[in-house]
Amino acid sequence: MVENGCRALCIGLGIHYPYYINTGFSPVNTGGTGSLYFSPEQREQFRDYLETALLPAVTCALEWLDAGHRCSFSLSGLVLEQLREDDTGARELLVQAMKHRHSEILGKTYHHSVAGLFSDKSEFTSQVTRHTALMEELSGKKPEVFENTEFVFNSDLADIIRELGFSALYSEGYDHLVSAFPPNALYSCRGLFVMLRNCRLSEDLAYRFFDQNWDQYPLTSEKFASWVATTPGDCIHIFIDARTFSGPVQGPTGFREFFCQLPDALSHNDVVPVLPSDSLQGPSRGDLHLEDLGVCSPDGTCSLTGIQNILQQSAFWCLEDGQHLIIDRKSWRNLQATDHFTRMALRSGSCGRFVSSCTSQETWEYFSAYMRILGHLESAGTRLHRSRLAANALRCLPPEHAFHFFTEHHYTGYSAYSLTEFARLLEFVPDTVFLFHQNRGDFSRWITGMLGDTTLAGRLETCTDSAEAREIVEERVRDLCRRLK
Repeated sequence: MVENGCRALCIGLGIHYPYYINTGFSPVNTGGTGSLYFSPEQREQFRDYLETALLPAVTCALEWLDAGHRCSFSLSGLVLEQLREDDTGARELLVQAMKHRHSEILGKTYHHSVAGLFSDKSEFTSQVTRHTALMEELSGKKPEVFENTEFVFNSDLADIIRELGFSALYSEGYDHLVSAFPPNALYSCRGLFVMLRNCRLSEDLAYRFFDQNWDQYPLTSEKFASWVATTPGDCIHIFIDARTFSGPVQGPTGFREFFCQLPDALSHNDVVPVLPSDSLQGPSRGDLHLEDLGVCSPDGTCSLTGIQNILQQSAFWCLEDGQHLIIDRKSWRNLQATDHFTRMALRSGSCGRFVSSCTSQETWEYFSAYMRILGHLESAGTRLHRSRLAANALRCLPPEHAFHFFTEHHYTGYSAYSLTEFARLLEFVPDTVFLFHQNRGDFSRWITGMLGDTTLAGRLETCTDSAEAREIVEERVRDLCRRLK
């Protein structure tokens, strides 16, 4: 081992399973309930997750803990909800690991959600508070370190997280940041300690471990421990999604065997597993802004948040706006899980999180079903709002009813799935595109036919450019929002 290698390693185990949507959902004959919004195979799929991922991961982690090694757990409220109906004993085993004197529980949003990206942070605060209460109830431990999701990088949240009683947060330390922010050191953001996961080592376990074309395949526990021991820094932080344990068994070993053998290999290399709170003793190496961290997907694309394509952006805008329209809050919160947004990307999985790949058709179908469900949730509560006209005009629309911007010859790639998004897109639409639709009366026809707002449709008829139209639509949106209250 080199002299300046790391001697401390933080291993975090992520356990989360969302309520996936029913991609075959149809607004017809639902009976006005949310029972058909989510996958009819949810219980069977969750049972498979238990048997192939959660149970092997927790069993192996308990072996670590009983041997005196340290491990932290990041548990969503959603996975614990579903464990209430389980009869395998997984919930009891998980609680045993949570209570273990050598384990630490991380804080997070209850729904592993995108709520931290909402402009109104009250939903984020509510979810974090609810999650903290559940963790304390089950383990007797109050989380001290907060785990950022792979979608949220916002320095404003640091103030909220600190006020909620956390002393540090986890974020991602991508390769493009190494020169400025080496991941194996302690930083701070607005007075809150920030620990960066080592994405390269985490990704060695998340997906390169199973790649037979990788020049380091097969990866053994001894080889990995030697990499940790020769990596410079104060402490290495690695995150492992429990679903990694369900990967295929290839070559001489599977991931479970690798992980269970890792503590001995670390000991041979003089590396000690520690808890996240143990690594907060040293001084901060400097201040950083969470926005500088961004997020990178396995295809190499990076952004300031996990919202990386236009489908995800439209879905997020409609989800955020839906908080004013949706009465069924449980379903709305289940739709906030980041997993729904990763299913709208061709390839997803970052910094040790489970990697998934989808075809363009699969991402479109998931997005389309998601938008139909959101729209139905909003429509279901229309009669309960002060103004039905306002609620109807502000709701989101499925793809077949959205406004698709065209030139004279082709589709521009932009579609408005709500009146609010329509106003946003008018800022970017060239006047040639605007005039193409305006001269044909497309805007007024869509607003009348799909949203039922004849007042706005009439006001738009005389607009001569997109800037004027945007101002009129934004004013109308503000007026409609006031009518809801």
